[in-house]
Formats: sequence, structure tokens, C-alpha cells
Amino acid sequence: MPEEFDLDDHARLALDVAQHAALANGDAHCGTEYLLYGLVATARGEIVELMELFALNTLRVDRAIERLMEQRHAAGVFESGPPILSSRARAALATPRLDNNGPTGPFELLHGLLADSDSGACHVLRGLGVQPEEALRLIAYGMRHLSKAEIDELIATLDRRSEEHMAWWGPNPTTQLRALRIDGLTPLTLAASESAVVELTAMGTDRNGFGFTVTTKSLRSWVLPPVFSPEEALVPGHGARYSDGPDFFLLQLILPDGSVLDNRRIEPRYALETPARPRLVRLGQRDERTTLNDRRRPDQHVITADWWAWPMPTLGSIEVRVDWPAESISGVTSFDSGLLLERL
Repeated sequence: MPEEFDLDDHARLALDVAQHAALANGDAHCGTEYLLYGLVATARGEIVELMELFALNTLRVDRAIERLMEQRHAAGVFESGPPILSSRARAALATPRLDNNGPTGPFELLHGLLADSDSGACHVLRGLGVQPEEALRLIAYGMRHLSKAEIDELIATLDRRSEEHMAWWGPNPTTQLRALRIDGLTPLTLAASESAVVELTAMGTDRNGFGFTVTTKSLRSWVLPPVFSPEEALVPGHGARYSDGPDFFLLQLILPDGSVLDNRRIEPRYALETPARPRLVRLGQRDERTTLNDRRRPDQHVITADWWAWPMPTLGSIEVRVDWPAESISGVTSFDSGLLLERL
């Protein structure tokens, strides 16, 4: 590439990674989204703290770029071929330092990527639940090349991760979750085999949706634990791919309107936008092994997972299905959604 941009070593390395990423994706345009990927992939120093603050990593950015490419394919505007820099990318690479003393660095480049709200980098950040305007506030300070102590103070000031998060993907933290039972039973056995048992051990609701707890008990010491999230692999040029193995524990909800929710989908829980369709999210998981002082009873490996279904369903029957091929477990139960609605 011709030496047409005055970049420092970090910015030049990010540009090189961006061009290779665009080439791997078969994208004819190396836009600002790829420069953002390059900066995340090569982050060091204060840039690392900035990326951690907004939960940016190569896997999440790559998936967001993949979704952006799918939108362009659907609109018929995607072009393949050797990548060339887009006009917005070239403008970002030419972002000068505030003091006009030195080459363009990572903070200048980041600021240039987000200066246009319609840029690919801005689309990627919004898709990951980050407001570009908020990111620009911190980046603007970084462009002043402040000391490490000054950067730490600013990050602490803008970091809101300790605040309560009012979101669609879980119960409202300011209200009490209303517990309920199905047919008066707690726990409720969903399925069982000679080596394991699956139970619905708790259920509760609020106005945002309903939550429930699934407990798996392995009754043999050699039984492999269930896997609740499909295995994720990053394929260069194709983004993330998922696969289900025999240890994968498939959990499905069939709602009264016919919607099917399952745990094959990895949910972006921290997205700002409320989903247009119902969603199932795993809120947490606990893993414990119990050694009983009784030779007549086997030791147990107990895994407890909490789930949240959003939003509150309409009136009708809700089916809960479980499948765990590794333990030959398969079962289904149903209950009336009126049990949920009457507790509101």
C-alpha cells in the first residue's frame, strides 16, 4: 500500500488487520467497521481499557460485521472483490492530532471512525449495545494524550456498570419476583433416565416475563455434565458458527401463540433495543458435586441453571421440552400461562 497516511505504528497495524479482515470476508470495501475490528484486534495500553469498558472484543465485532454484511446482501448493495478503502475509512485515517504534532494514532483513528453517525463502525457499535456518542466522549479525552492516571479517573467517572440495569432480559431488580407452583408440585420432574434426572425446581414472574430454574442431577460419577450453550467457533471470513454435540442440553418453550424459544441462540443480553420477538436467556448457572455418606446412594453432580423468557405470554398452554442425548433423556410438560398472569 502506498505511504499516503501519516499513521503511527499502532494505527498502521490496525489498518493492515482491517484490510486482511475485509479480504477474508470477500468484501470489496474496507470500511470503518473493518478499521474498528483492526483496532480491537491490536488494542494495547489505554485502548485496552476503553475496549473493556464497552465490552468490545474481536468475536463480538466480527459477528456484528457479519450481520451488517447480511443486511447489505439483502439490500443488494454488497460487492465482492479485492478490498479498497471506503471514503469514510480514508477520512478516518486522515484524522489529525489535536496539537498537529505527530502522526494519527489509535484515538484519532477511533474518533474519525465514529464522526459520521451513518458509518459502518457506528452501525456495529449500536448493534453491540454501545452508543457511539458516549464512546466519542471518552475518545475525545484520549485524543489529548492524557496521563495514565487521568485516563483512569475519566474511565471510572463514565463507567456505569455498577448501576442497576433495567433491561428486557431479566426480572426488574426493584420489584419482587412472585413465586408459583405448577399443579402444586415443586420440584416437577421433566425427564429421567437411569443415570440422570431433570427437574423444574422454581418458577417466578413479574410484568417483564417469567423465570424458571432447571436442575440436572447426574447420578453416576462418570456422567458428563450438560452443555447449555452450543459450541461457538470463529471461522475466518464467515463469522461465528455453532454446533450441537451429544452433551448439548436442548431446552425449548412452545408458547401459546406458537412461538418456539430454545437455547440454541446466543442472546446479546446487553443490547439496548428491545427484541421484536420473544426471547429465552440463561441468567446464571451453579455447579456442585455432592458426596453422600451412604454407599447405597450414588454421589451426585448437580447443575442448576436459571432462565428468563421474555415477554409475558398470552393466555394458553406453554410446553417445556428437554432433550439430553448423552443421557438418553427426553421429556415434555405443559402448564397454563394463566398461572403466570394471575400473579401479576
